[in-house]
Amino acid sequence: MANFEFTPDQEAAIVSGSNMVITACPGSGKTTIVVEKIRNEVQSLPDYKGVIGITFTVKASKELKQRCKKDACDLKASFFGTIDHFCLSEIIYPFGSRLIGHFSSAIECKLFNEIPQALKDQLPTISAYSGDIKNDIYPTFEQDIKTLYENGYVLLELLGVMANHILSNSLACQNYFRAKYSSIYVDEYQDSSEPQHMLFLKLIELGLTGVAVGDTQQSIYVWRGSNPEYITSLTTQPDVFEHHIVNINHRCHPSITNYSNRLFNPACDLIPTDEIRVHRWSYQGTQLDVSEQVSDSILDIIEKGITDSYSKIGILVRNNISLEFLEQKLKVPFRIFDEDPLAVRNTRITNLFTSLLRYRFNTDYRVNDVIEMVERYIRIQEQQVPNLRRLIVDVMGKDHEELAESIIYTSENIFNCIVSDSDKALIHNICVDSKLLKHYLPIDENEVQVMTLHKSKGLEFDVVYHLDLYDWVHPKRLVVPGSWDVHYDNWEQELNLHFVGITRAKKHCILVTSSNRINYQHQVKNGNPSQFFDLPGLEGLYTQ
Repeated sequence: MANFEFTPDQEAAIVSGSNMVITACPGSGKTTIVVEKIRNEVQSLPDYKGVIGITFTVKASKELKQRCKKDACDLKASFFGTIDHFCLSEIIYPFGSRLIGHFSSAIECKLFNEIPQALKDQLPTISAYSGDIKNDIYPTFEQDIKTLYENGYVLLELLGVMANHILSNSLACQNYFRAKYSSIYVDEYQDSSEPQHMLFLKLIELGLTGVAVGDTQQSIYVWRGSNPEYITSLTTQPDVFEHHIVNINHRCHPSITNYSNRLFNPACDLIPTDEIRVHRWSYQGTQLDVSEQVSDSILDIIEKGITDSYSKIGILVRNNISLEFLEQKLKVPFRIFDEDPLAVRNTRITNLFTSLLRYRFNTDYRVNDVIEMVERYIRIQEQQVPNLRRLIVDVMGKDHEELAESIIYTSENIFNCIVSDSDKALIHNICVDSKLLKHYLPIDENEVQVMTLHKSKGLEFDVVYHLDLYDWVHPKRLVVPGSWDVHYDNWEQELNLHFVGITRAKKHCILVTSSNRINYQHQVKNGNPSQFFDLPGLEGLYTQ
């Protein structure tokens, strides 16, 4: 990393070869640390060995691999991908049949709701289960898992549980990891589930060096089964894990860092700064009026040269309904990153549709990216790759109805299936609707980026408008019949989400509320400000 000087904390984490936990604040350069560690490590490995790099999203995985490969660095036999891709390609596909049962056709990974109903009827235990997905449920589900496997399926929801069972009981699998990999790096560890956490510990027991990277204050996915307690538990084992704290925020203006840190610790030390760049703005009217006022503010910001591009401005909201208000009233070029209809269905077919659309319209998205996506669901033999490439390339250059037909044809051939009528109708609608198609186009430098707080994780902007800071909305409150007390859905998760939103801002963070708000029933209510505004220690750290 030429022309880059590491801080002492970063350097200590980079040079150590021990098991470690890196707890890193936003903008602290945690990915840079991981990249440098991996690049240093692979240099000394033989060609048949590598490291494991696990990220939370496919996009993050691609970015990590690209950064590690910089300057033609040979990554050798390394693996980069999501935890689901890792469980499938490195454990379940190669070693599953030895423990779970033989199968007569290729194994496919599907969500439970994608399994044919006739087969669901043969899965009484899984069908009736509504509890948490943890390792200890494998014996209970074992017969159902075998039934699925013998019919050519593994459940996406149970990948971690199955991978743990195979790794614990297959000597061949254990020897494979000992021989092929030297270390495992897991990013966003605070978002790990119990099976993922146990898999990490098992790989360390096999002799791999473990590096867990995360920040409990950015844990915002508890509703998906993740738990920040797992990364915290690693920091309490100093005999096994070194704990490296990297807490210098290089992204945000010092005043933004001060404000965000005081959310959790009202007495924490402040970074000296001569300027306050956290602003609380309250407008008259509802979210519709806010949208118009924010538009005027953005035009002013561009005119003053605070940022040189609309795409470096982010508008972050708590709920999808707020995206609708912005879509109606914003007067500047914008792009909304909402839940596209393919992502809502979240099946192997619709996910392949998404991948093919990105390949068609985004020059940075390559054939190999589509193939990697396919490998999350089926095992691809080397001799199948040339034909797979030909199928994928077929979508290039096509538009509208012709593009939809090409995507359907390619998908049916790749997965050897018949695309449902509803999925066919959906892809046809997308390919002829410019608004829907926009979900899959590359980011335009001339558009403000508008999204929910959850979708902003991992991003950064010169200027952030953090909306929806109302009582009842953020933090989300619950109505408890018969009680007049204030009840929150999950205060800790809501505060973490607020923290994530604020720390996306590099230069200015604008916290926005208004005198009234429109609720999800489209009723106008008083716009009382968020309880986050009343937290101790924030006075003097913002302008109004």
